[in-house]
Amino acid sequence: MSTRKRTLSGYKACKRCKTVVPEDAKQCPNCGSEEFVFKWRGMIVVIDPQKSCIAKRLGLEKPGIYALELVEE
Repeated sequence: MSTRKRTLSGYKACKRCKTVVPEDAKQCPNCGSEEFVFKWRGMIVVIDPQKSCIAKRLGLEKPGIYALELVEE
């Protein structure tokens, strides 16, 4: 098995808040940023940030899909 880490193709992550969005998105729906990275690792889906101890620990206040790590190009 390969140790190379892959990202979900067709998606990119916001540089400012790490929200995962489709590749064709022009602006982040979470923070409004227009800066994205195409290489990222891991993701978390937050449904109810008020009840999620993981969301609280990561400082996530809105529901959504977030990248855990951004890989700068």
